[in-house]
Amino acid sequence: MRFVFVFLSLFVGILVQAQTPSSIEAVEYDPDGNRWFVSNESSLLVTEDQGESWSFFGEASASHGMEVMNGVLYAIGGNVIRAYSLESAEFLGSLVIPGVGFLNGMGSDGNSMLVVSDFQGNRLYTINAEAPEEMSYALLTGNLGETPNGVVVDTDNNRAIVVCWGNNADILSVDLESGDVSTLVDGSGLGNLDGIDNDGDGQYYVSSWSPTRITRFNADFTESETVVTGSAGLSSPADISYAVALDTLGVANSGTDVVTFHGFGSAPSGVVEAAGFSAQRAGMDMLIDMQAGRMVHLTAYDASGRILVKRSEYLPSGQMRWAWPLQNHQAGFVKLRCGDLVITLR
Repeated sequence: MRFVFVFLSLFVGILVQAQTPSSIEAVEYDPDGNRWFVSNESSLLVTEDQGESWSFFGEASASHGMEVMNGVLYAIGGNVIRAYSLESAEFLGSLVIPGVGFLNGMGSDGNSMLVVSDFQGNRLYTINAEAPEEMSYALLTGNLGETPNGVVVDTDNNRAIVVCWGNNADILSVDLESGDVSTLVDGSGLGNLDGIDNDGDGQYYVSSWSPTRITRFNADFTESETVVTGSAGLSSPADISYAVALDTLGVANSGTDVVTFHGFGSAPSGVVEAAGFSAQRAGMDMLIDMQAGRMVHLTAYDASGRILVKRSEYLPSGQMRWAWPLQNHQAGFVKLRCGDLVITLR
């Protein structure tokens, strides 16, 4: 009997650890833990080996949008926004917004604010998550005139970018202070847009159901290209998450309950040239050569992809020297952006 008990205990333990995603809608990358979360209807799963194996993340649950921010995982489940400790999976707090129809997409500013979409109510809400135990909400815009789905926050331009559901769907911009709505793409030619995320280089990735694909847009949404198609394993691609440190896009495929991962190459190092400027690392400095005076934006990341330093400055033509922003031999990388051009240094 003791042998049977031990065997059953081991068997149950294996079942608890080895899980198969089902009814998935959202995926989210955790740069600190180098792992991926996926919503699992009444539970929440995590993988540390890009989907080779999945296990429960404590007793957490999620049905739709998720965001990692400041050591906390925020997740929508049944119109409730819940907060969980990334370190322990401990439940920290929850928020219910009265009168919502269907909370779906979620984005964050990486600091203390979430933006969530009400798919049925055509509304957007901001969530003050400075204290996960005491979250509060405010209506950002009361009627988008569209059916909002995925959301990403563009902190540089103080806006939320929203992809919409429906035929020939639009992509909208919502000012985070005024709630004013403007159209970035008036008729994308794509049906049923679901997820959106950015790659840290000023490019945006959007999932669509018709046709089944991932489309990449430039910073001002004036240019686009298809970067992933159904042949790469997509099936009703829902929410997406871009891991900056890995240059990898995770896609929650609601049609097959499989999370697919799509790499976009490693960043170059050394001397890198782009039209208009070039840059190279020189010890604990960077040498930046400008053909003409322009604004240059610097973002420094640690090895996990977390933003450490941001800097913007107008540089005249000629060579400029900036201090390397990662001190004490800290591992990480730096991205320099000038207009739509991006250079990555390590």
